[in-house]
Amino acid sequence: MSTRLQQEVWALERCSGCGVCVAACSKGVLYWDSEQHPVLEERIKTLGLSRLKLRACEVCEKFCELSCPRLVDWTPMEPGTMVSARSAGVVQSGAPNDVIQALLVAARSADLIDGVVMLDMDPWTLRPVARVATTVDEIVKSVGMQYLWAPVLSALNEAVFELGLSRLAIVGPPCVAQGARQLMSAENDRLWPYQEAIHLTIASFCTGVYMPEMVTELLERGMGIPRHEIRGLTTSITNGTLVVGLWDGTERSIPLTEVEPFTRHGCGSCDDYLGESADIAVGAIGSLAGHATLIARTPAGEVCVQNARGFGLLETISQVDEEALKAAKEEKDRRARAQAFDEFRILMLDALSDPGKRAQVRKQFVSLYGDRQVGALKREECDVACSGC
Repeated sequence: MSTRLQQEVWALERCSGCGVCVAACSKGVLYWDSEQHPVLEERIKTLGLSRLKLRACEVCEKFCELSCPRLVDWTPMEPGTMVSARSAGVVQSGAPNDVIQALLVAARSADLIDGVVMLDMDPWTLRPVARVATTVDEIVKSVGMQYLWAPVLSALNEAVFELGLSRLAIVGPPCVAQGARQLMSAENDRLWPYQEAIHLTIASFCTGVYMPEMVTELLERGMGIPRHEIRGLTTSITNGTLVVGLWDGTERSIPLTEVEPFTRHGCGSCDDYLGESADIAVGAIGSLAGHATLIARTPAGEVCVQNARGFGLLETISQVDEEALKAAKEEKDRRARAQAFDEFRILMLDALSDPGKRAQVRKQFVSLYGDRQVGALKREECDVACSGC
């Protein structure tokens, strides 16, 4: 087990919940028990009367660490095509989920992909699930991104090794695209089955994903909305609301301030609202009325968009409010940075009583203020109590 993963990601509540470490674990000892991050399975071997704890991670190439998107600094990919888009054909809609579905249906119909690993929701229970879809029918029946958390990339092994898929699309929030990108760029030959299989990533614009209990505690108990009446969930950063769409065609809006207590802790460490690590990103901000903004950032993304146009499943207009996109991105930057400063203050208070945490203080200080101020921090520490830094 990677010490870095435990100390720099899990202990600091920075885990995105993408699930890539669980999929990549060569020993199969990581699993989901705590919903905020995976846990390490404890295995016991019996030899006669002795019970020995197996140290499965001592001889390991640490694929969990190589694939974790929270252990690297990201450089956003530059946008290429940027358009207002809507699905055409049978379903004519500017909803982001419908635009993504049109892209996937066209890609599967053209055999550009042979399957999709995606975030979906059980329509009966509203429980979010990581799902593998291999046919157009399965793609069409999915309800898509609902801002409820499930570890999407945990389903990679089913797709790659059980189903033998070799041209995968990955769909989810930006952190899932980051996990896929990190896995694809990891320098280890034994990760080639994943790297060969993943051909396309699509991300939804995202302010954060919510823990599944939000449906029970906030929507059902707090607002009296029976879950069987809920058709889908969308967030509006412009209006600052979570919109609950009901099967009768009506909507209920909830201020995001009321929903934020259910946000995954790791979302506070993410400053990627626009899916800047994905081949394609789709969201509601910046588009024309009745459309979604679509941003293609790579050749793979461009091919997927052109293919959907060719099938008549996607209509696009070269008009996007880039200032609105910039404002939305900066808003998430401010939120992430504000939370980082709050966590830094707490860490400094802990370091007063626990000298062992002062190295963490220095590292966090550098990330917030830069290297030039480290000397001042060290002098301040030495004035209090020298720990041999």
